[in-house]
Amino acid sequence: MEDKITSIVTDDRIDEILHLNATKEELITILNYIIMDYKKFSMTDKILLQSQKLQKLTLEECIENRHVFLFLPGVKNSMDIKSQKEVRYTYEPKEGKILKEKYRNGRKTESTEVTYEQINKMLGSFNQSTGAFLSSKPNFAESRFIAPLLPQEEVSKREKVQVKGGQMQFVQIPRKNKPPFKNYTAEEVQKHNKPGDVWTVLNGKVYDISLYLDYHPGGVEKLMLGAGKDCTKLFNQFHSWVNGHAFLEQDYIGNLKY
Repeated sequence: MEDKITSIVTDDRIDEILHLNATKEELITILNYIIMDYKKFSMTDKILLQSQKLQKLTLEECIENRHVFLFLPGVKNSMDIKSQKEVRYTYEPKEGKILKEKYRNGRKTESTEVTYEQINKMLGSFNQSTGAFLSSKPNFAESRFIAPLLPQEEVSKREKVQVKGGQMQFVQIPRKNKPPFKNYTAEEVQKHNKPGDVWTVLNGKVYDISLYLDYHPGGVEKLMLGAGKDCTKLFNQFHSWVNGHAFLEQDYIGNLKY
């Protein structure tokens, strides 16, 4: 198993588990650690692991695959393994520990060591608290913080309205008085839900889209459906092929904190 790597892939993140001389049990522990991180960040236990052939995988089967694609409710995964991800983690087993390194846009930003014992304690604590809460709340993802989906016939119409300017003009607008970049709670995001002060969440990232009201091709009414909410599902309903982060990068003000 020397030099083998298992990569857990989403559209903006990749987690690479180096097998080296680790046992199958140790590799599964690392995989559970990664899954726990996704559950905590997305506040859902509805996670699906699939192969390149879209076959559902068990944890044991994941370790035998080179690429594993992780799907979250309402979050697009284009199964792209060629482009560089915004965030990359590597996990290197060594002498009973795991060297975990984080890279953002290709640059290493963190390097830490964690033991299997520490991971097992974290997993146990998570399963007894947050994990138990998530499994007892099957409709959590449909809470009031999630922007509602629209009828399919309305999506099919995709009517455009007259806007102030083009998309290029929107990108060129100078951003002034941006909020501090940090982690925001859902409660903080929900306060920004009025024209002139509009925040939204897309794939766990918080954006101040106040300036976009005059430029949204679907009009103010459609854009306000995601005001102060998590618009991920709604965004994918209308724009599943669009890289929202690339377009809204200037308006990225932080991440959603749970």
